Amino acid sequence: MGSRFRCVLLAAVAVGSLVPVSPALAAEERRIEYHMEAGDLGEALKTVSRLSGKEIIFSEAVLGKTAPRLQGSFSADEAVRLLLEGSGLVAQYRKDVIIIRGRSEPSGDLSDRSAVQNEIVVTGSRIRGTEPASPVVVSTKADIEMRGNTDLGSFARSLVQNYSGGQNPGIAASGQGGSENVTSSSALNLRGLGADATLTLFNGHRVAYDAISQGVDITAVPLAAIDRVEVVTDGSSALYGSDAVGGVANVILLRDYDGALITSRVGGATDGGDVEKQFNIVTGARWASGGLMTTFDYRHSTPITAGQRSYTQTNHPSETLLNGHEQYSAVVAGHQRLSDRVEFELDGQFSDRSNAICINFTTTDGCRVSGSDARASTRSWTIAPSLKVSVANSWQLRLVGMIGESNVQTVADTYYEDVFLDQARGRYNNQVRSLEMAGEGPLFRLPGGTARLALGGGLRNTKLIVNSIDLTGGTSTTIADFSVERETRFAFAEVSLPIIGESSGVPPIERLILTGAVRYEDIQGVGEVATPKLGVILAPARDLTVKFSWGKSFKAPTLYQSGQPRVGYSQNGTTDFFPGSPTPGSVLYLAGGNPNLRPERATNWTATVSVTPSVVPQLRIDASYFHIKYRDRVVTPIPSSYSVAFDPRYSNYVLTNPTRQQVLDAISGVPIVYDVGGGDIENGNAVAIITNYLQNAARQTIDGVDIAANYTISLDTGNTFRVTSSASYLRSEQQLTSQQPVVDLAGTIFRPPHWRSISSIEWDRPEFSLSSTFTYIGGSTDGRIQPTTKVGSYKSVDVVAKVTSLENSGPLKGFSATLSLLNIFNEKPPYIRTTSAIGYHYDSTNFPTVGRFISLAISKTF
Repeated sequence: MGSRFRCVLLAAVAVGSLVPVSPALAAEERRIEYHMEAGDLGEALKTVSRLSGKEIIFSEAVLGKTAPRLQGSFSADEAVRLLLEGSGLVAQYRKDVIIIRGRSEPSGDLSDRSAVQNEIVVTGSRIRGTEPASPVVVSTKADIEMRGNTDLGSFARSLVQNYSGGQNPGIAASGQGGSENVTSSSALNLRGLGADATLTLFNGHRVAYDAISQGVDITAVPLAAIDRVEVVTDGSSALYGSDAVGGVANVILLRDYDGALITSRVGGATDGGDVEKQFNIVTGARWASGGLMTTFDYRHSTPITAGQRSYTQTNHPSETLLNGHEQYSAVVAGHQRLSDRVEFELDGQFSDRSNAICINFTTTDGCRVSGSDARASTRSWTIAPSLKVSVANSWQLRLVGMIGESNVQTVADTYYEDVFLDQARGRYNNQVRSLEMAGEGPLFRLPGGTARLALGGGLRNTKLIVNSIDLTGGTSTTIADFSVERETRFAFAEVSLPIIGESSGVPPIERLILTGAVRYEDIQGVGEVATPKLGVILAPARDLTVKFSWGKSFKAPTLYQSGQPRVGYSQNGTTDFFPGSPTPGSVLYLAGGNPNLRPERATNWTATVSVTPSVVPQLRIDASYFHIKYRDRVVTPIPSSYSVAFDPRYSNYVLTNPTRQQVLDAISGVPIVYDVGGGDIENGNAVAIITNYLQNAARQTIDGVDIAANYTISLDTGNTFRVTSSASYLRSEQQLTSQQPVVDLAGTIFRPPHWRSISSIEWDRPEFSLSSTFTYIGGSTDGRIQPTTKVGSYKSVDVVAKVTSLENSGPLKGFSATLSLLNIFNEKPPYIRTTSAIGYHYDSTNFPTVGRFISLAISKTF
């Protein structure tokens, strides 16, 4: 069946490239809010095309020309008119396309040309110029900076759809939902489904995973190197494959740069710690047939310790609350046109980070007396070349290769009562290689426009190498030493069908677009998965658009989940379990990985309503309802402690009175069975076998509402006021196994809150901008200790001011300064109870510990 499916897709590629087409119709004219700084005209025109959905065709006449600042709500035609002022270029405005040319160029019809702008692809679709049916959150670098974010990690944690627990810095090492972060990395965790269930792309392609949890460290790319970040808050495996259950984030790099930009920043927390120093330079050049951008970034920060915060005075002062780190990053991106139809592109990234953490075992001793002094270094890199070829009938073929690696080295020295016990050393090496061939282009004419098709396929290889040893008294003991390699073959197809358009004359419907996609993946050692996705975009009026998307998504088990060795323990069934084993004797307890894990599967659907009232043209309101049914989640089915394994709720994972052969079969794939009181099971027998290794057992249901509003007022005096607000309400519940109860996740301690929101107001002038941002993180319930209590919410206010010199010459030309005052009222995390003497009195998975933070950044362009 799999072979037939692949043959059908390959045949579709061959047929699709021969289909004759008509000129494409673009999206209807509608007003879009723009917040663009002055810069390259070509990039500005591509941004207008991407956001408006209208095709904009231009030639080399735009090279070297600068676009003015664009602030406000405009139609595509209005935006282009403003951008072209003073450029010497002229434009032809048609219903379906805008054609831009120099005054000396012929005014012939250019609609069949494959120009630069045709590459515009919004994350959430692989079709150029189309509008995704799924909601997409787009944040430019300027947006991110004016909210006080200085790296992509802090930006990710500010998204209302994101949960900051798991693979993020500052998470308690134990006891608070389980920290997955050993490298001070930051990973997106949409809807709280886990970093491994959110797919993060750099420039549209995958990169190597970080450490063992299959998340991607988004801070490996410095903020200075990006153009924007696009986040699809909907399942997207039909387009992008495994991991895209909660959604997809695409970090889009600057394509090129002309000149140089140098920035230096210093800042620190007023309560102590987190002293940051940062320096970066962005440089590059543009020429007639291409361009190049390079970025270098250095960042150093000091840790925040328990002694520096009033709410952790019961912990030892040396306890690390937030890791300090030192990081060097470099990014390169470039493109070169080789001929009228062929263009070569390249992007690459390198990052080297080191960090340390002090974990104390007591409240009276430091980590070098009774505790663990841990250090980690992470080095990652990616190189992704691609070749883009324009062929007949306005089709475009693209060949993309990628190779990347993330190498983590950890060292942890452990002490107890001032005696050195051992040193643990770990090495986690993730490798990824992929090759993808795709084609996209028009098919045939429909009443609402031109149907378009995208399809392709490729190969991806991922590998994880784990080596962990323990050094005690000069003796080295191997804890884990294995490697797992997985090859994935994939093919995909997506179609966009504009059934009704503005010129179709089907009142009262203004616009109707149907979309569909399917992806097939053959994952070595896991199985075959096919995931479909359907979408509808309906505009019953100019002021109202309704979108609906439905699809299947999946996540392949992580390499660590599948590859880590299974471990066995021989235990006493009477004294080690509560209740004890039905038959007294030895019990074989099995934990660890599982090579037979299947994919986790989800069904997603999202409904979105967008309102752009003509009576208030600068206002846009979007509201989405999302629903996810997630099954076969990989978990240890007996969650809290092996000691309760004989509770009837876990009977599906307990085999009583096994035969001798069943015991031998159970331990045949187990490298070692530890005798912890049960005797020699390998040569004896067992009264029970407990299988608490990783299994596809859990089910989750996730739903909620996202709301976003934007309003811009542009005055003739040059002042622009912009108000933005977004909020997310989340409900989620989980059932570990069919015999266990359904429990709430969202709204409980160490889980995502029900409510998150962020609102900002910004005042812009050519030489000055000022923004204020209000952040709200909802509270939770704490039922770990009776009686159940409420944990309070968190509210903070940030203020960012930027001054820009308008001088055309002299030392102040290109100069700007940015002052950030974050959490100006020094809001503290709400108090929580602890279940151990060394626990924290705050929820580190949801609430930041930085407090008030002040920084100053100075930039100069050359």
